[in-house]
Amino acid sequence: MVVTFQLSPLKILFGLGIFCTSFGLQAQSGWTKAKKEGFFQLSFNRFSSDQYFTLAGDQLKTNEFTQNSLVLYGEYGLTDKLTVIANWPLQVWNGFSSTETVSGLGDLRLEFKQALLKKHLPLSIAIAPEIPIGKANNFAQSNLNDFESINLPSGDGEFNVWTTLAASFSLPNAPLYGNLYGAYNYRTQYEGVTFTDQIGVGIELGYKVANLVWVNSRINALTPVRDVLVATDFVRGDGTAYTSYSFGAAIPIYKQINLSLNYRNYGDFVFDRKNLYSAGTFSIGVFYERKNKEQ
Repeated sequence: MVVTFQLSPLKILFGLGIFCTSFGLQAQSGWTKAKKEGFFQLSFNRFSSDQYFTLAGDQLKTNEFTQNSLVLYGEYGLTDKLTVIANWPLQVWNGFSSTETVSGLGDLRLEFKQALLKKHLPLSIAIAPEIPIGKANNFAQSNLNDFESINLPSGDGEFNVWTTLAASFSLPNAPLYGNLYGAYNYRTQYEGVTFTDQIGVGIELGYKVANLVWVNSRINALTPVRDVLVATDFVRGDGTAYTSYSFGAAIPIYKQINLSLNYRNYGDFVFDRKNLYSAGTFSIGVFYERKNKEQ
């Protein structure tokens, strides 16, 4: 079903599940950093779509929604078996074609990853609280009617905790690796609205081309633990489900400095799309890897 509408009294229904999924499930692996090793990346992401999927999975054509974000991501080895990871949208810009664009700081995801096995089959468990420091209410004024506005937050206002179990492998005589993970997101509430927990799964394969450029492909999927039948708060992504696929590359620039490129889009081949805008997301970034001298 395809429906077209303009921003109107329906405005409060379209706070969008995209905010809870844009920065949620990143690459997950069983590896942890060695002590004092690190990975630090600054990336810019662009997303634009007029295709919205409701809680029932129906497809609606709306005014075009655009989200741009500047994201800081870092990993650092506290010990050989414990890595701390930060994923922080430094600025998020949101707007419809029929509204002004509003911006704000995003929520901080702080992850602690502990190695369970490290040598033959890298296996890790991670606990990652998401701290609601972003703008939970950020209203954009309509360009059509002065008396209308829509909430386009840069953070969801809710404290939640991800728990992730991940395993990895690499071939000793080939530049090939793989990651597999399962995750559970314990959600809480915002302003009296209680949100449904989520389950995430994913797989990633990577290969080094010509001993120079790493390329990878990923499939991530997310679903709520139970059906959400009433649109209590679309802004916070309650009931969001999707399957995403992505392709990326890491291109060396100078020494430990690299360029990263990534494309991500959505489908229905694991979980059907619900409560989100669907289109491709393009990302470009620069990252630095800190290695121990003996390596």
